[in-house]
Amino acid sequence: MADHDADAGYLLDNQQSEAGIRFGALAELFDPVTFRHVDRLGIGAGMRCWEIGAGGPTVPLGLAARVAPGGPAQRLANRLRSGFRALMAARGADLAYGRTLPRLLREAGLDDVRADAYFPIASPACTVLEAATVRQIRGRLVAAGLATDDDIDQHLANVATGRLDLATAPMISAWGRRPPAARPA
Repeated sequence: MADHDADAGYLLDNQQSEAGIRFGALAELFDPVTFRHVDRLGIGAGMRCWEIGAGGPTVPLGLAARVAPGGPAQRLANRLRSGFRALMAARGADLAYGRTLPRLLREAGLDDVRADAYFPIASPACTVLEAATVRQIRGRLVAAGLATDDDIDQHLANVATGRLDLATAPMISAWGRRPPAARPA
């Protein structure tokens, strides 16, 4: 009997190069029926949907187009987030540094380098962090012309409703091992 341990995972793994082709074909076959149901339900602007499919991006994108995910509260949040990032970059922060950690560890001579990212979304702590951060940088956002006091007041009111899905920057952890020859005896 053949050893199939390497193939014990999902047969149609999305990591395989053919996955995109498959998703395209599935979308062509099934999206018309899916969206006929969606449209019959009357899903439209301002509604919230949870898509729990296992396919490609066409259904989430179609739902997003119908409910207008870029509503005014989310657009304002995104604009202030961009302003925050601009302020950080202006002070010399390397906003892509976390993504470079594995390479830096390999360049430092480590083996078995791995990395992981944690990207919390919609946690109550995200709401607390967002409000505290915006309050702390309020003056700098206004002084740089990235937001007005009215923008910030509106955003903080939007945050207080608990209806914004706020996210932090990802926490990236990276690690590696010293090669056996470099370890102390």
